[in-house]
Amino acid sequence: MSAFNTRGVIYATNCTLAALLALYVAFSAGLPNPGWASLTVFIVSQPLGAASGSVVSRALYRSAGTVFGIIASMLILPTLVQTPGLMIAAVGAWVGLCIYVSLLDRSPRSYAFLLAGYTVALVGLPLISDVSQLFDVGVARIEEVVIGAGSAALVHSLLFPRSLKSQMDARLGAILKDARAWMTAALSPEGSTPAEQAARRRVAADLTELHQLADGQRFDADAGAADSRIISALETRLVALLPLMSAVEDRLGAIGNAMPPALAQHVAEVRQWIDQATDGDQDRVARLVSAGQQALPAPGTLPAWTEMLAASAVQRLAELAEAWNDCLHLMPFIRDPVLEQDPLTRQLADAQGRRHLHVDHGLAAYAGLAAGVAVALAGTAAITVGWAQGATMIGLAAAGSSVFAFVDDPRPMQKSMVAWSLIAAPVAALYVFAILPAVDGFGAFALALSPLYFGTALFLATPQHWLRALGFALISQTLLALQPSLRADFDSFMNIAIGAVAGSLIALLVTSLMRVVSAETSATRILRAGWRDLAALAAGHTPPGADALASRMLDRVGLLIPRLARLGGASGLGRADALNDLRLGVNTATLRELAGGSEGAPFAPAVDALMRQLSAHFASQARKGPAQPSSALLAALDNTIRQLLALGGGALRLRGLAAATGLRRGLFPEAPPLDDPERAPC
Repeated sequence: MSAFNTRGVIYATNCTLAALLALYVAFSAGLPNPGWASLTVFIVSQPLGAASGSVVSRALYRSAGTVFGIIASMLILPTLVQTPGLMIAAVGAWVGLCIYVSLLDRSPRSYAFLLAGYTVALVGLPLISDVSQLFDVGVARIEEVVIGAGSAALVHSLLFPRSLKSQMDARLGAILKDARAWMTAALSPEGSTPAEQAARRRVAADLTELHQLADGQRFDADAGAADSRIISALETRLVALLPLMSAVEDRLGAIGNAMPPALAQHVAEVRQWIDQATDGDQDRVARLVSAGQQALPAPGTLPAWTEMLAASAVQRLAELAEAWNDCLHLMPFIRDPVLEQDPLTRQLADAQGRRHLHVDHGLAAYAGLAAGVAVALAGTAAITVGWAQGATMIGLAAAGSSVFAFVDDPRPMQKSMVAWSLIAAPVAALYVFAILPAVDGFGAFALALSPLYFGTALFLATPQHWLRALGFALISQTLLALQPSLRADFDSFMNIAIGAVAGSLIALLVTSLMRVVSAETSATRILRAGWRDLAALAAGHTPPGADALASRMLDRVGLLIPRLARLGGASGLGRADALNDLRLGVNTATLRELAGGSEGAPFAPAVDALMRQLSAHFASQARKGPAQPSSALLAALDNTIRQLLALGGGALRLRGLAAATGLRRGLFPEAPPLDDPERAPC
């Protein structure tokens, strides 16, 4: 994609104007380092589209992170300034702690924690020779950052703004269109193609992106106040669609030619409704659910295996229709937030909590440790050689370790940053020693800087170039060090340039030695986290509600897709199916809920025995990796199914059979059909 496109030119123009505005305000206010204001513009402006809500969000969190970083500097540095070793260790520990907290908070707010960490190294450490200036310089730095963040938010919001709401509406429309196509394909006699099945798994990543857009949308100027709750409600229903689609397709495929005619007709009716419905229709869904129950043969009139599959298919079809109807019902309220909410919308919105996402405490702590080691190594090197200006090296080591901490293998990004830091140095030298000394007045000054700002931002807006452009912007504008009085000091310039490159190299070195996490390791940890959740659920250590578990496990599906794709067939994990784990979790939660909520239920002891076997199986997988479930688990599962089949009908029997059948199909897809010739008709 060429950097010269309409969106890129608009973005570059906005960034240039915002940077010049920030410089003008900072110079007018007499701040010591106005260059930090202009650099902040490029950091907070979202490179891939500059949606106004994202810019405002990032601006607020950058300002907050800077404030916390300055406060931490004033608490840490003056106390330990007489013991440099302890001071460097404390700064490294602070940076590591902030990275750890940032990685546990997978929302735009995480940027504030990240910035609070390396601000101590970037801003505080250069002042250790005279800590009495720390408060004044810290306050000035906060003012410069706030001016830059405010200028970026103002310009991107006023000039050709691109709202997150428009992006979110487009993403939602695409998700619903794909979901409709996948459901109709799954319910067709031919079934879905492998390409459609692979695309279905990508909806997990789409939903994670949707969640990020929804988090930032509340900062959009045109976002409705009630949108966040309705969006959360829609997310919950979309999360439910994926395992339901997969379960229905599995049951219908397993029944095959043994499908009763009434059930086949019901499936066709549901498929037609999904294909044609454009708005929510509660009455229509109620009729479909009733028709599904009537399509089921009387208990005992079909072979046990066919009856189980038919009951499970009808139950999951009913849940699928209800979830899809809720999605259609909620969409108009998201597209037009001023619509008056009806009782169903209020009910769905009021029931929502936050989206539950996967976090890995171990990897977060490891990333923080690696950053702390990089800071300690840079600090030790500066102290050993007696380099008075080595603070720049420490600051860049901290920043270089922090900004890419969310990536399994940050080395390619760090290498690109180092390379473009080297390119930025001579460009900055040209400005510092040749161009800027020849200009007089802010007008000429702005005119001279405009090509640098515009060119940087133009490539920052292009996906394949944004990382290089970011590295170039960070180093070039740091080296420019724009101040009220120009001081073209070659020695100072070279010290900062060498420190910047050395710090980036130290971050790369430490990352290469201890920070890289392979795709297999990362995928294994994600899968094992899911198995631990399933073991805890089966053991009764977590509430049986399925929504939170489904949300977290669907997020894991999205995280696993790119990692398993990189592994291919090179690992035993290449065939791992996190979507199947998601279905197992939903079915386990349902059985636990039914057994616990039915006083004196005859099937409760069988479910308890099954849960013990399930918990042992998932716990074993969490410790040792993928394994085949035991024959004892199959026997416990079949015993539970027989107990459910013996019930005399009703919703409890239907839901229980649907969940138990889902577990059997998910855990033992190759097992022979359940044979129960002694079961008497009920």
